[in-house]
Amino acid sequence: MQIYKYNGCGNDFILLDYDETIDYSRLAEQLCAPTAYDTDGLIAVKITPLEMIYYNKDGSRAPMCGNGIRCFANYVSDQRLVEDTQFAVKTLAGMIHVTIHSRDPFYCTVDMGEPDYRPEKVAVEQADPIIKQTLTVDNREVVLTSVFMGTIHTVVFVDDAIAELSKDMGEKLCHHPMFKEKTNVNFVQFVNEEELIVRTYERGVGWTLACGTGCCAAYVVARDQGYLSGSQATIHLEQGDLQISGDETITMAGPATYEWHKNLEVEA
Repeated sequence: MQIYKYNGCGNDFILLDYDETIDYSRLAEQLCAPTAYDTDGLIAVKITPLEMIYYNKDGSRAPMCGNGIRCFANYVSDQRLVEDTQFAVKTLAGMIHVTIHSRDPFYCTVDMGEPDYRPEKVAVEQADPIIKQTLTVDNREVVLTSVFMGTIHTVVFVDDAIAELSKDMGEKLCHHPMFKEKTNVNFVQFVNEEELIVRTYERGVGWTLACGTGCCAAYVVARDQGYLSGSQATIHLEQGDLQISGDETITMAGPATYEWHKNLEVEA
């Protein structure tokens, strides 16, 4: 088995060609573990039709991954599985459209679809959307907004997003019983009307260096709540930036980087 490692702004993944005989949930737990390659997730690449099958490091399957799909696009380009610079990718979140702008260094834009605030999309049992809703956790009042942006996200505006990395609020919100399927948690710091800093606690992963869908969710909520002046923002992450834009449909632009590949014998 040939495995490949790619990263998108530090968010790293093992990629490999799809094989119907493999238990990818189990394989993700094996390969992404700290005792193995310590990556955030595993991506199986299926062709005819082109499909991204994504698993978190804990073996749970997620419908979409923003940084993952850029790494997927880089991989299929490197492997010459696509010839065009524009193509569609099947995911559990629907068909995602990719445009490659540069192959070296790799840079692409991705049509991430439309945000959805409906309670059922973020798997909560209440009548109204979670918009500026106050939740008390460990005697701390947290104001949060939840939106489906390819997967379930919760946005919390804070004065210092980086400081949240040393706290446990991300984990507690992720696992809060209000969210029946857990939630990704994005701590968002306002820089100016065109820039945000985002740090994400990802369900099934924990703290991650970058989360593409989380950046899209942060942009959507910041825009809708009047933090941004226009329809574009630069999102600052630990190891790079993403450009997020759009009104009804959200577009993400950013890099992906190949790291290595190797042959691997795996019992699956």
